Amino acid sequence: MVLMDNRNEGDDSKLIVKNVNTEVSGDIIVTHLIGQIKIQDVYDWFNDFEKVCQQFISEGREYKLLVDRKGYTPDHFSVQKEWKDKFFNKTMLKHSKAIAFLLEEGEIMNHLKQSNTKKSVEFFDNYELAFKWLVEYSK
Repeated sequence: MVLMDNRNEGDDSKLIVKNVNTEVSGDIIVTHLIGQIKIQDVYDWFNDFEKVCQQFISEGREYKLLVDRKGYTPDHFSVQKEWKDKFFNKTMLKHSKAIAFLLEEGEIMNHLKQSNTKKSVEFFDNYELAFKWLVEYSK
């Protein structure tokens, strides 16, 4: 779902594009939560994301996740907490083979890369590299 939110009438440079959706490519689930995000956006995103994951789980299939949060801007600190509570769901994560996070380049991504100890988790600022890593990833 792509929504346009016009904060300032008449000024197209202030348009904020929201991308809150989930899609599947083979055994890779690509989920997007980007733009100026509010709590309701997290709920909308999670409902779609959970349905896709549950389809794989009900079929006894593992999946790889590409989590696109590049350009993600939480409206309030509670949005980030809600996303973490929803995303880091043990049921869904235990069925994933690998997770690639797509984030903005910067201090947060550098810290996550340096502190990451899991072979099955990587952080990227380039969609094509993240997707390629997932395609080539095997346990």
